[in-house]
Amino acid sequence: MLSIMKIVAIIASIGVAIQTLMSLYGGSSICPTQGCRIVETLTVVRPFWFNLLGLVFFQAVFWSLKKLKDWTFWGIDPVGMLLLGGLTFDGVLLAYQVFVAQTFCLYCLTVFAFVLILNLMYGRRQSALSLTGLAVILFSFSLLSFSIDGHQKQTYSLRAAAYAVRSCSAPTREVYLIFSSTCPHCQKVIQSLDECNSCDLYLNPIDPIDHLDLADVQRIDSFAPQVNRAMLDLLEIDAIPVLVAKGNDSYDIIRGEDNILKYLQKACFTDENFIYLDRSITPGQEGITAFSQDSGECAVSIDCPEEGK
Repeated sequence: MLSIMKIVAIIASIGVAIQTLMSLYGGSSICPTQGCRIVETLTVVRPFWFNLLGLVFFQAVFWSLKKLKDWTFWGIDPVGMLLLGGLTFDGVLLAYQVFVAQTFCLYCLTVFAFVLILNLMYGRRQSALSLTGLAVILFSFSLLSFSIDGHQKQTYSLRAAAYAVRSCSAPTREVYLIFSSTCPHCQKVIQSLDECNSCDLYLNPIDPIDHLDLADVQRIDSFAPQVNRAMLDLLEIDAIPVLVAKGNDSYDIIRGEDNILKYLQKACFTDENFIYLDRSITPGQEGITAFSQDSGECAVSIDCPEEGK
């Protein structure tokens, strides 16, 4: 049985190693479900570090089975403790997907299955301990509330997820700028907003920030960059900046520095009603029209280099 366990650990190591390399050089892991992208946006570290940790774990299991299979330290089986620790970690991630994210990452479930199989193969005592621990984790999560106010679940909107808002006395529309603090095209758009006078401007960064170089903005306590990133994923947009302009019964989505600057100049620097007539860009789903000529954009997964480099 230990020989089979070593084979399982090697197979898992190879799979996680591939994912680690993909997340390092490609910016994202391979996963066939949308849930993977959503779960990735809800973590505070890059997927690369999770994958690297998984690779270290499976390699540690393999070498422990090879070198420490008959060893005990103060009556403690190090291989069993390692396996139980791995299942506890993945059990928490599973519970998080079930009760918090409410969506599943197929790749994460595959890794969890490998860890669970290794525990079950290590004997009846290990199986009993691992299944009991997993049941306790899931039961504990089911008793907790993960809402913001502690009483009821809150559905996030772009307005609630914004870092700050710059309000006008008589706004003609609401616009939401989804951007990154490392993207120079985004910074140029923000710099152009100093004199904006007829739009309520919401600033929605996809990464945590502590300061914004724009006057007269009001901070929003519910700021959630992962929601802004998830919005791009749901719209299948992989570049920034993106401007979402709210109309009476529809939304316009404008992509790229040049397009956004042109839109803002006409929509937010005038008190007159404005209709964006540049329909050379293809319409999207019902109620949403997308304008995306890819002029002045940064990839979401790769920071833009500074100009001239």
